[in-house]
Amino acid sequence: MFLLLIALLMASNGHSQDDPVQCGYRPAFPNSSWLPFRELLEVQNGEFPWQASVQMFQKHLCGGSIIHRWWVLTAAHCFPRTLLERAVVNVTVVMGTKVLSNIYLERKQVQKIIIHKDFKPPHLDSDLCLLLLATPVKFTNFKMPICLPEKEETWDRCWMAEWVSASGYGPHNGLSLHLKKLRVIQINQRECAKRVRRLSTTMLCAWQEPHTKGNCQGDSGAPMVCANWRSRRLFQVGVFSWGLSSGSRGRPGLFVSVPQFIPWIQEVTQKEGRAFTLSRAPGSSLIHFPRYPVLLGLGSQMMLATVFTCDKSNC
Repeated sequence: MFLLLIALLMASNGHSQDDPVQCGYRPAFPNSSWLPFRELLEVQNGEFPWQASVQMFQKHLCGGSIIHRWWVLTAAHCFPRTLLERAVVNVTVVMGTKVLSNIYLERKQVQKIIIHKDFKPPHLDSDLCLLLLATPVKFTNFKMPICLPEKEETWDRCWMAEWVSASGYGPHNGLSLHLKKLRVIQINQRECAKRVRRLSTTMLCAWQEPHTKGNCQGDSGAPMVCANWRSRRLFQVGVFSWGLSSGSRGRPGLFVSVPQFIPWIQEVTQKEGRAFTLSRAPGSSLIHFPRYPVLLGLGSQMMLATVFTCDKSNC
């Protein structure tokens, strides 16, 4: 009876018995999630402990996020057929750092690449991919899983963090890559449809939050994470899929809506014997900021296809 009670308590916190670490927390980053007036533009150590760099031949390919000790979530278009035909042994995931030159980073071998069955390029519907790691992540203050939300909501504060080169632009293939962040807000489908053709119902749109600083490049697979005010936890609501060029001002970035794919994530991970268990936070009590149009052009790094970038004046 006692063991059953322990199992139920662990399940209620959204963790399996082999995954006791609570998601969405940042133990090495003491300033919490809110910092409304003095938030630093530079990413701090431990600020995004779930952020990962998905690499091919030890060169950055796409962003990703740790969602479980065995699983990393990223975008499906990061792995076109030409890459999938190569041995999976060449794909690794780097985590536990804000700069890829850090000697203390952890590199994990990818055992299996699982692309959503409905992803049919060049269309980017269901642009989602799960990476099964060969060995589990050992969680520390700098390597933590992000929570995934059970349903779509309006969140009070969101960020997109991405890997960029030291110069801010150019190919993502050196050790000079570091994390940058941008405060973003979600916009509704009707407003987004005015700016994006053929908007999929499985996508969500976001752009830069008013009166915030920063710039963007567009790192495919990068997580969009948002704060839950009551629980003081962060949840990944989107996976960056694509954006438009900097010449198209006022157009949003497009993210895969993670809540819509929770059943798929649970089904795939359970089938592989490394089941992901959804984390359920207490009921939300959110602060809603007004949704004003902002001139932002999020770019998307379409691997081996089209590369979109945005300059500093338009981000």
